[in-house]
Amino acid sequence: MKMITKYILYLLIILVNDCSSSPALLNRLRRHKAITFQSDLSSPIEFNINEGSKFRLTCSFLSSFDKIDIFWFHNHTLIESFISTNILEEEDDNVENSFLLASIISTIEIEKTHVDMNGPYKCIAMHNEIYSQQIFHIHVVANINSIETNFSENTLVTVHTFQSLFEPRSQTSLMCRVGNNRKDKCNVQWFDPEDESLHTLNEETDLVLTNPNFEDNMGLYTCRICCHNQCQSLTAFVYPAGSEK
Repeated sequence: MKMITKYILYLLIILVNDCSSSPALLNRLRRHKAITFQSDLSSPIEFNINEGSKFRLTCSFLSSFDKIDIFWFHNHTLIESFISTNILEEEDDNVENSFLLASIISTIEIEKTHVDMNGPYKCIAMHNEIYSQQIFHIHVVANINSIETNFSENTLVTVHTFQSLFEPRSQTSLMCRVGNNRKDKCNVQWFDPEDESLHTLNEETDLVLTNPNFEDNMGLYTCRICCHNQCQSLTAFVYPAGSEK
């Protein structure tokens, strides 16, 4: 994994923190709204996997929006979607422009692959009419004694915010969600940078931060997802930038 993409937000943070020397960068981040696929934080676009082995497919996007929708397709059929509801006050352009960048990661995990899981997988990130997409070509090498598995029950799909950079705003949220087929069987819990449990989740298990500021909210947050006593921790680095001087 290359270091350039992995730390792109950290480099921007340094520049944004020194507002007096980077007004052009700040203005571009406020006004240039886009969603971009991040290859360096994603799986290879084509690879082989043996039938019956564990499968993991990761798709990452760099987004200028606080809220985006994520869709997964397999062989042109929708297999999962994560729909976000915009914060009402984002109708104000100044509020929407206060969100600068976020890195969003979505992952498909399958305990045991079957030959029917072969084929193209497409992930799409969308905000209104702006979107980005990527297709992954997966080749499942079949075994002689193939045993069919249930794709829905055998699959865990997640999406979470990996990094978030924004200027002062009344609230922001960090994504951490489980696909609809496993939502009722999994528990989601957030922890702050001091590893203290948080209870400010909305109905989608996103973490909502109210009036976030550098002193109180900067740091590494952890989202812990537990399904049938198997847990995984997903981290989100949050940086509330100060007001422009």
